[in-house]
Amino acid sequence: MSVDPDEFRGVMGRFATGVTVVTLPSDPPHGITVNAFSSVSLSPPLVLICIDHDTRAYELLSEEVDGYSVNVLTTEQRDLGEYFANMVDLDRDPFEADPTRTGESGAPVFEESLAYVDCTVDAAHAAGDHTVYVGAVEAAEVLSPDADPVTFYDGKWGRLAADD
Repeated sequence: MSVDPDEFRGVMGRFATGVTVVTLPSDPPHGITVNAFSSVSLSPPLVLICIDHDTRAYELLSEEVDGYSVNVLTTEQRDLGEYFANMVDLDRDPFEADPTRTGESGAPVFEESLAYVDCTVDAAHAAGDHTVYVGAVEAAEVLSPDADPVTFYDGKWGRLAADD
């Protein structure tokens, strides 16, 4: 039995996720919005991201760079999520206008993010139209512990609701 791609997208859209921007240490720096991000192992610390084969990020990771930073976005950074998902234009270059630092991988880290994980590529596994990149965590830090994370659910951006 074959699953209709639109129906599959609708089903997967019912899974609420956080939103990250994965940055790459290229020249110029590159970023892509990713919600396929997960912890893989605590010992050693490993995470994964999934990158579409039709993106510049995939080209960079498969040919030019061997690391990346995952920036966990706050609700105040929704514009970054939309920008790096090619949904909106900004009147600024986030890599120049927003506070950043350089991670261990050489990738930019957005200093106003909720948290970040900086990685070197440990493994890459092709899976359909994406590649799963397993990253060995070289650095990780909570940057804004009191900030609210931006969420994505059913094709909509949001925030966590307070537990009553």
